[in-house]
Parts: sequence; structure tokens; C-alpha cells
Amino acid sequence: MPGKAKALASALILVSASGAFIALRPAPVATQKAQVVAIAEPDLRALPPLAPLEYPAEVRALYITASIVRSGKMDGIISLIKGSSGEFSPNAVVVDIQDDSGRVLIDDRLKSAIRRLRFLHIFPIARLVVFQNNSLAEERPEWAVHRADGTLWRDHGGRHWLDASNPDAWAHIAGVAREAVDAGFGEINFDYFRFPSEGVTTAVYPLWKESAGRQKSEVIVTVAKYLKDALKKDYPDIRLTADIFGYTFMRKADLGIGQSAPALAAVFDDICPMIYPSHFDAGNFDFDNPAAHPYEVMAGTLAKGKEIFADAGQPFTNIRPWIQDFNMGADYTPEMVRAQITAIHDAGLSAGWLNWNPSNKYRPEIFK
Repeated sequence: MPGKAKALASALILVSASGAFIALRPAPVATQKAQVVAIAEPDLRALPPLAPLEYPAEVRALYITASIVRSGKMDGIISLIKGSSGEFSPNAVVVDIQDDSGRVLIDDRLKSAIRRLRFLHIFPIARLVVFQNNSLAEERPEWAVHRADGTLWRDHGGRHWLDASNPDAWAHIAGVAREAVDAGFGEINFDYFRFPSEGVTTAVYPLWKESAGRQKSEVIVTVAKYLKDALKKDYPDIRLTADIFGYTFMRKADLGIGQSAPALAAVFDDICPMIYPSHFDAGNFDFDNPAAHPYEVMAGTLAKGKEIFADAGQPFTNIRPWIQDFNMGADYTPEMVRAQITAIHDAGLSAGWLNWNPSNKYRPEIFK
């Protein structure tokens, strides 16, 4: 879940009316014949031991792709973080630990990068995509959602999904999370922590049956409790968070994906609603174009969410939203990005924020 956009040079996003998004990677750029240069893996034995983890009281994180964290471009992101100060300054990064197909990328190069981040007092968060996983669905088709003819089902973005009710899939997810913790991450951020949202009328689940009376939200909460029990037992200090649709703060009823914001907040250390103004339909908060009003959309969504949490008897505290830092629906200036952070603080929330910019081209003006 835990769920973004930018230009063709870096990524594209398609958004459904329900607020779902499909991140598409760019096609390779044609180049002249180039020499292939092998890059040696770092020797972890020559590196200092992992520095102690420092858990920020307020997490202010930048999203980093799997390719960027392994490249020299990471130097610029670290310089930006270390050179910023004040209430808008980042102190953490959310790092992809899988490629686009779902293959796990916890190798020595990633471990070396995490050692460096911890040494520099930058809190490392592992983003683990859960139930949308092309690689695992193809490897273990008996775990995956199918069509009626037995072939693997795909959503409108061409992606395969696992049956969220399958305990074998839960155990696999917990195993990947353990690898990430052992690599040095201080938090696991579960994304796509839900049932699929698009084209579901043709989906056939190996285990879950709607007719059996078990609601999707019950399944997702059960998975959350399983992961918490499995991981906190061995790693009591690890933080566990989950990305959820921003629209879950707008409606009490399930959106058909199994995400109940209050129920998940009762399990995880933090939940991370993806409150991207560009993903809201015209008419929300009486705006023809909600994307052009980032403060009002963030503030209004959190206010509605607070009411839903109050009705559920759940404290409205461990909420850490994703903010929009990409051009969709409007050209996002540094002031528009900062306005979302201000709205989060004005709502009385202190858990922090996560900045989604799929190109990882972060502007220093935002964080000063």
C-alpha cells in the first residue's frame, strides 16, 4: 500500500476514480553501443559494524527507489538531508527492497548503503510491497489470484496479486521482513497491504471466498496481527507501519480492498494514508481541482479521519501521511509540498510524514 507519480523520464501514474494508482516504470532509453562494466560487490567485512539505531520522535522521510539507493545519486540525497534543518528537514528514507516485479533485492550493496545511513544518523525504512507481486505469483501460482480458466489474474495495470488470505503468503512476507531487519532497517513499511481494487469482478481466489462470510477487512487485520506477532517476538524494537488509501479517511465503509484505518492503526505502530490531492475527485471539499489545494485537502481529509477514528474509539495519534511531491493535476511548487506538512502539524499529528517523489529529484527549497 504500504501505496504515486511524475514524468515520463522517471515514472508515470494512472489513477482510478477510487484513488488507486498504478506506477509504471519507463521503457529503457535507446543508447549507442556501450561497454558493460562489472561493479564489484562491497566487502562487508571491511566496513564498520552497524551503528545503533536512532528512532526519530517524528519521522520525516524521503522515498528512495531500489536503483537510486545503489547508485552514486544517493550521495546527493544524503547531502540534501544533512544540509537541511528545521521542521521541514528530512531525517529518514523509505527504501524499496524489491524490484518492479517483486524480486527481493537485499544484497551486500544494499546492506552497505544501510550501514552508511545509520552511521550518518539517517533512519532507514524498508518498503515491502506485500500482496501485489508478479514474481512470487509466477513462482507460486497456487498462492495467486486466478481467472476462471485457471490462468493468473491481472489487474488493469497488468499486475498479479497474491490471495491475501493465504497463510503461506503471510509467512513469506514475514521472512522477507526478517531479512530486511537483519540488513539493518529500523522499520518495515508494508505497501499494497490490501486486496486488489481494479477489475476484481473476474478475480478468483484460491482460499478466500466472499460467500463464506469473512470480510476482506477481517482478513487484512488478521494478517497485520500475524506479522506483528511474528516480527515483534524476535525484534521487539522494530517499527511496523502500513500504507493505506487516503480515501479510507473519508468513509467508514470498506472501499472493497480490506483496509479499515482505525482497525489497522490499532495493530501497527503507525499507519500511512496516501493523501495525494491529485487522487481526489472533482467536487471533494468543494474544489473543482483538489490537486490545486494541497493544504485544504490534507487538512480536510485528516479532519474527516479524526471523526471516523472517534466513532471507532481509536486514538487519532499514530498517523503518518504520505505527501505529494509530483506534478499531477497541478504543478507542485515547494510551497505546495510544504503546505501539506503544515496541515499535518496543524491537525495535531506528530508522527511525521513521508514524501513520495518517484523520480527522487528532491528540491532543497522544500526542506529549509
